[in-house]
Amino acid sequence: MTRLDRWAKNYKKWLKTARFDVRLVILLSLMLLALVFSTVFGFKGRHSDEPVELGVSFSIKYAQELGNDWQKNFLALAEDVHVERMRLMSYWDLIEPQNGKFDFTDLDWQMEQAERHQVKVSLAIGQRQPRWPECHVPSWLKDMPAGDQETELMEYIVAVVNRYKNSPALESYQLENEAANNLFGECPEFNAELLDAEFAIIKRLDPKHDVIINTSNQSGIPINTGVGDRTGFSMYSHAHFEAFGSQRKWNYNYVPAWWHSLRAGLIEGLHQHETFVHELQAEPWGPVATRDMAQAEQDKLMNSEKLVDSVNYALDTGMKEIYLWGGEWWYYRKVNFDDKELWQTVKTLYKTYNN
Repeated sequence: MTRLDRWAKNYKKWLKTARFDVRLVILLSLMLLALVFSTVFGFKGRHSDEPVELGVSFSIKYAQELGNDWQKNFLALAEDVHVERMRLMSYWDLIEPQNGKFDFTDLDWQMEQAERHQVKVSLAIGQRQPRWPECHVPSWLKDMPAGDQETELMEYIVAVVNRYKNSPALESYQLENEAANNLFGECPEFNAELLDAEFAIIKRLDPKHDVIINTSNQSGIPINTGVGDRTGFSMYSHAHFEAFGSQRKWNYNYVPAWWHSLRAGLIEGLHQHETFVHELQAEPWGPVATRDMAQAEQDKLMNSEKLVDSVNYALDTGMKEIYLWGGEWWYYRKVNFDDKELWQTVKTLYKTYNN
């Protein structure tokens, strides 16, 4: 047998194997496609008849950073926009400015106003909460050993839960916002055991209310990061932040809505609990602080049209409970730029979906 004959024989063997491999790949691909299809449309179908409920996140710190009167900002959202759901923050550094001395004045006011206006509250709790620097720990904590810091964290959580667990406005807690996100924020490394301990102590003190743990990015599902009673999603179209040692611009417009439907369906199947959108971008995120951006630059990143598109994108996932991110900015635009269009757009959205 010549060398050419041997090559031809070996090639024929490989070709038979390759054909088998191709068929196997095609079969597996079709099975995966069927799984994706059934998960996405199954999730959407199960939730198709649920009412849409729009909420909003509200941060005293961010309202003040923009120069807003934060109390007027809060009341404008409750009384003029008629927001019926709010995610509020129990920032540790504001509540316990001195070790062992708690000041609940501002959060008491917010909870009392929520009760008065029949607003349901999802209360962020823990050291990691929305808005930069993400982890809002008191300055007196930083020089303590790690074990003592965890003890202090638990004491703060106990104080917050005991203070508000009987509030008629309280609907849920949101524990350690985007807990496992190590790319963004000035925070210690994620500690799964600590997160589990925090969850356990909240449930022991207040078994009546759900404890939400959000996913830590826009692509994964919770497996080893704690799952809570419900899972919240963050959804952004664009972002600017430092990662891998440099300032980066991130664009997520390539992500189709069905990707989040798939994630939500998988979470429902794996963990047997609900998913929803706990943070939907409805404000600009540029390379500098929003207060330092010109109006035209803000408009390029977020405007009335883009805000409506963002809500429609979230609704297209099949999730019906959606908390928008930007209530402080809408008010800032209204007060500082006399932007009636943006504020009216927001009012129309909430009136359309919440009534």
